[in-house]
Amino acid sequence: MASSDALTAAHRFGLGAQLGELEAIAPDPLNWLNTQLIAESSILDGGSLLSSTQAVSLFFDFQKAKRDEKTSQEKLDQPADSQANEGPKLSSSIVGASGKTQIPVRRKYKAFFEKVSEIKSTEALAIKDLNLRTIHTKNGKNPAQATIFGAALPSLGQTTANEYAASDDDIEIFIPEKLPSKLLAEEMHDALFADIAARTSHASLTDASFRERLVRFWSDHFSVDYTKSLITVPTAITMEREAIRPHVTGKFYDMVVAVESHQAMLLYLDNWTSFGPNSWAGLQFGLGLNENLARETLELHTLGVGGGYSQDDIIEYAKAITGWTIGNPSINEDSLGEFVFDPLFHEPGTRTVMGKTYPDTGVDQALGILQDFVRHPSTAKHIARKLAFHFHSDNPPQSLIDQLADAFTFSDGDLLAVSQALINAPEMWDGNFNKLRNSEEFLISTYRALGISGLKPREYFNLFSVLGQIPFTAGSPAGWPDDEASWASSTIIASRLNLSVILGNFVQNSPLPPDYATALLDPALSVNSHDILSGAFTKAQGYALMLMTPEFQRR
Repeated sequence: MASSDALTAAHRFGLGAQLGELEAIAPDPLNWLNTQLIAESSILDGGSLLSSTQAVSLFFDFQKAKRDEKTSQEKLDQPADSQANEGPKLSSSIVGASGKTQIPVRRKYKAFFEKVSEIKSTEALAIKDLNLRTIHTKNGKNPAQATIFGAALPSLGQTTANEYAASDDDIEIFIPEKLPSKLLAEEMHDALFADIAARTSHASLTDASFRERLVRFWSDHFSVDYTKSLITVPTAITMEREAIRPHVTGKFYDMVVAVESHQAMLLYLDNWTSFGPNSWAGLQFGLGLNENLARETLELHTLGVGGGYSQDDIIEYAKAITGWTIGNPSINEDSLGEFVFDPLFHEPGTRTVMGKTYPDTGVDQALGILQDFVRHPSTAKHIARKLAFHFHSDNPPQSLIDQLADAFTFSDGDLLAVSQALINAPEMWDGNFNKLRNSEEFLISTYRALGISGLKPREYFNLFSVLGQIPFTAGSPAGWPDDEASWASSTIIASRLNLSVILGNFVQNSPLPPDYATALLDPALSVNSHDILSGAFTKAQGYALMLMTPEFQRR
């Protein structure tokens, strides 16, 4: 029988136990956790996944294709005689000494601002609204089930649930128009599906699920939402791979800098088009400041609400990060899709933030301010409170919060030291499981418990959709709610039950439900839950009930 501490390690710290995992953890649960911190990596093998630079470039390809299609259509609609009467167009470009055409600076920037308006007008529509792929089943099967379970769950044997399986012959994929822009839009969404599938599959199979929970905690702390606009569809999720995972046990300052300068965050909070009012761009085109990133950096990412800053501090920091933008086809084309500091966007002058002055040193001005944000006592308290709330309960003990805050302060924001303080805190080993899993946690713990793997990218996506928590769609820079009330509604519980009933049909060649639950949840499994599973009419019903037990729903 596994120990209570092994259960705590797997469920409270990790993402849920795999079959047989508790026995491996039992000899030394604390060492099992600590080894993940010091000997494992959070880096995800991206394989063919898009980088942020590639994702941004893909959108600009889409934007160009849309413009070209519009121009072509306008020419087709134009009377032939008017086309013949068109004279040669004069160019205001200049030919440089190299023989290459040079476009005057003001004209290049004007073209960029016009394209920005186009970008901000592209709504990130839901998949069904995009009309990129419409799925029909020829045999009348439920389209959602056919999409989710077609050739899926190979490790569980879908032959036991033929009513939910759909072969490739049963599904017809229709792409309405093969216009280049349509194909590029589809490619952007396919990139999103592939990224979600990769992170979900990794979480389901990894032996280092504590590290993977930390990845999700920090990713949500710096929340971005891919539904903001079409350019964020392929870009938002890349931030976790590039800015979060490399720093999970590194310095918090390094993570903050990587996040705040990442293309996904600059796009999501509009800083890539924030201009100093007195900058060259601001004066030339009457453009102004966007405070979004500055506000969320202080309010959510570092000091927290009530952390001792004022509205004036937000404005001053917003001025400091003007010029933090992204290379685009009109300007900075050599750095297309990359982070760029553009001095023509940057508000000149010294900044005063929370009583301290910072000289105008270009990009370093904001970095110096960020360093002081990270070292502010309010940041240690804010981070400690969020960690305790996430890992312990909705009402964590102050003693735990104080230990985590001290670890953050004394280590100068070393997240390895903070994570080690978390796993060494006595309060974390009280044997209680007070947190209700959110829908993503429930789904991943189900994958781990049942050994589900090998789903197709769209199938992973659709299962999250069924449960109402698609990754990177929190809808707010504050991220997903982390309290019980937000995940205990009748609608959410019903969706979990419905999915559990379906998944129960796929379990094959496994222990009887009471024995399976004992292997995953003992010694927390109550007598009442064990009796309910023992009384199930079928194994499929028993497995579904196992997933719905209070012991499985909580961590």
